[in-house]
Amino acid sequence: MIRSKLWVFCLALAIAGCSSAYADPPHQQAAPQRQVAAPTAAARPAPTPTPSGRAARVRYDLAHHVARAELRFGTTLVEDFGVAGGSKYTLGGWLTNTGEDRVVDGTSAMLLPGSSAKITVPSESTEAATITIRARTFRADTVRFYVNGTERGNAAFTGREFETIHLTLPAGVLSRGENVLQLRASGVVSVAGGGRASVALDWLALSAAPLPDTFAPPAPDALMTTASTESALHVPAGWSLGYAFEVPDHARLRFAAKGGASARAEVTIVRDDGAPVALPPTQASTNGTPADLDLNAYSGQIVRVDVRTNGGEAAIVNPQIVTLDATVAATAPRPTNVLVYLIDTMRADKLRPINPESRVQTPGLTQFVEGAAIMMGAHTQENWTKPSVATLLSSLMPWQHNAITTEAVVPQSVRLAPEILSDHGFYTGAFIANGYVSDRFGFRQGWTTYRNYVREGRNTPAQFVAADVLSWLDGRPAEKPFFLYVHTIDPHVPYRPPHQFLSMYDAQAYNGVVDFTHDGALLEKIKIGQVQLNARDRVHLQALYDGEISYHDVHFNSIIEGLTRRGLNDNTMVIVTADHGEEFWDHGSVGHGHSVYEELLHIPMFVRLPGVTHGATRVPDAVGLVDVLPTVLEALGQPIPEDLAGHSFLRTLTGEGQDAPRVAVSGFMEGWRTCAVGRLKFIQRTAEREILYNLSADPHEQTDIADSHPIAVRYMRGLLGLALAASDTDSTQRVATARRPVVHTQETTTIDAETESQLRALGYVGSSRR
Repeated sequence: MIRSKLWVFCLALAIAGCSSAYADPPHQQAAPQRQVAAPTAAARPAPTPTPSGRAARVRYDLAHHVARAELRFGTTLVEDFGVAGGSKYTLGGWLTNTGEDRVVDGTSAMLLPGSSAKITVPSESTEAATITIRARTFRADTVRFYVNGTERGNAAFTGREFETIHLTLPAGVLSRGENVLQLRASGVVSVAGGGRASVALDWLALSAAPLPDTFAPPAPDALMTTASTESALHVPAGWSLGYAFEVPDHARLRFAAKGGASARAEVTIVRDDGAPVALPPTQASTNGTPADLDLNAYSGQIVRVDVRTNGGEAAIVNPQIVTLDATVAATAPRPTNVLVYLIDTMRADKLRPINPESRVQTPGLTQFVEGAAIMMGAHTQENWTKPSVATLLSSLMPWQHNAITTEAVVPQSVRLAPEILSDHGFYTGAFIANGYVSDRFGFRQGWTTYRNYVREGRNTPAQFVAADVLSWLDGRPAEKPFFLYVHTIDPHVPYRPPHQFLSMYDAQAYNGVVDFTHDGALLEKIKIGQVQLNARDRVHLQALYDGEISYHDVHFNSIIEGLTRRGLNDNTMVIVTADHGEEFWDHGSVGHGHSVYEELLHIPMFVRLPGVTHGATRVPDAVGLVDVLPTVLEALGQPIPEDLAGHSFLRTLTGEGQDAPRVAVSGFMEGWRTCAVGRLKFIQRTAEREILYNLSADPHEQTDIADSHPIAVRYMRGLLGLALAASDTDSTQRVATARRPVVHTQETTTIDAETESQLRALGYVGSSRR
């Protein structure tokens, strides 16, 4: 990455003390492919034996994820833009009006495409401070600066070059935690390289006193190097890199300090609820002095680990957070076929493999899970069917494929899973019982066999879908591998389970208002308060939903057993999941399509990969529907298109693990984005409202802990920004690359009377529609 930034160490040291019947449609042109290669030693070191014989499992490879780190000079926080890590402070451009990274006058900077933009400036105190900004305008202009909504100063820019300005803030202006800095300019003009912009922002710094105009952060590609056998952090004297994360049980920080005899590596643990703790320093040596620092005292806490060097130049080699529980990674045999089975509106905590306390009986699913991995951190990327399934089949986020409204369709420019796999010789089939996942809305692309039960006027209960699926398995060309997508809808309204399944959960006589026999829109009427329910009605409503799940399980099991009877069990990868959940007054409402709480976004996901998964293993890592397609492609040994937003979790299934905490990002319309990592759930409501939940201690999301956990908020908000900007994709994405995700132009259709009637029969009316 081009960067015209020089360090001025004399000045830097002077300020170090600053505080503070079916045919394929034509295929779209294939996107570039990223090949799945065996990891090199530098990219993914093998487990390291310990003196006790236990092997180290890498949980977080710090050198491979510099974009996630906070950069400081002494106590001065520096936000460097024009590089991947800058997205931590801009929500990746979502609702902040920040733009793409561009080289301007030899400097990598972030463009502000409009007249106003917002940037987050975290502060650890409310004392007086200075924000130093290096930027340029593209014509002579005055830029006004607002902090937390109040104007705090302005500066005149010449429009000819990058200039440094200082914004002095009295005590009490900054809050402890996240602050919003808004820039307002008037000169939006055309810029070299295309597009329009008002300002190019290089970096900003928050310090206790003004910084000299010659101050500059180190070039990001100089902070990390990689070679055939090692990766290393190179932190200049006076600087530090801070990595926030949730400390795993029995974690250790391991690295080697390589440098002159006078140099040493220093590590400090920073917490929300206590003073920073300095760990024993490690004296450097020519060959590298190993360090093995015990972090178990911080188990389960969100901390920031600050790493720095002192006393001379040193490299921090292979810095990794590890636990001593590595297992021998399973060799993943390539499956021949793939079945993706989606149960519409299947709430995760209704299933005993996820919630052992659930009353709902699903013996077929429970038996299936005995040979599968349970993805406990699985999340959908939206809270209703159309965008969720479009994400599942495209591995694009909803705001990329833009099939997010009632009239929107999956654009022709989006390549779906059946198109990709058809190009590789797969026979593809889809059996779908939801009218939104239909030809009318762009989901017909690429299928050899395609059946939509709603659009074709067929019976939608699972018994009919299962019969057709088994018939398709018998009639397919046996010499071709298959990709099969089954989408059942039984737990979706209207809830009408057969009586024997209803009586499993409500055996008493009932003659109240909860009756979907003649009113498919009943749940919507309950949601808006048009129909009031008493306690007995509520019991019956949930019994109907639970009965649908148990009814569906019988026919799900017939398909799974059908694979076995046809000799397909041992060569077919099966993924069972859902598009969203269902609320029953958890947060004051019913149904779905209206919130970003776990009852809607947390979904079941069970993965059976023959030869790899077994024993109903619980996998805590965050994954999403967006990750399913790249996982399938990697398991099949097929190339993964570069433009996919998701990331394969195959290495998690095989036991090899990931080299950083996984992130699951979701959204709701344009006003909400969420981020789930480990035990934490973060909700960003517009650009300025943050909510944080500890799902382990508070699974029902009742207590917002954001105010008391600023480090955790900063950590989660930063990961959300990196994900939205696609700036921290995986261990191969280093420090100097920031790319904006591809956004497809929204396409729409006209909903005719027939389609309208079909959707209404599924309860898609009022607030249940977009």
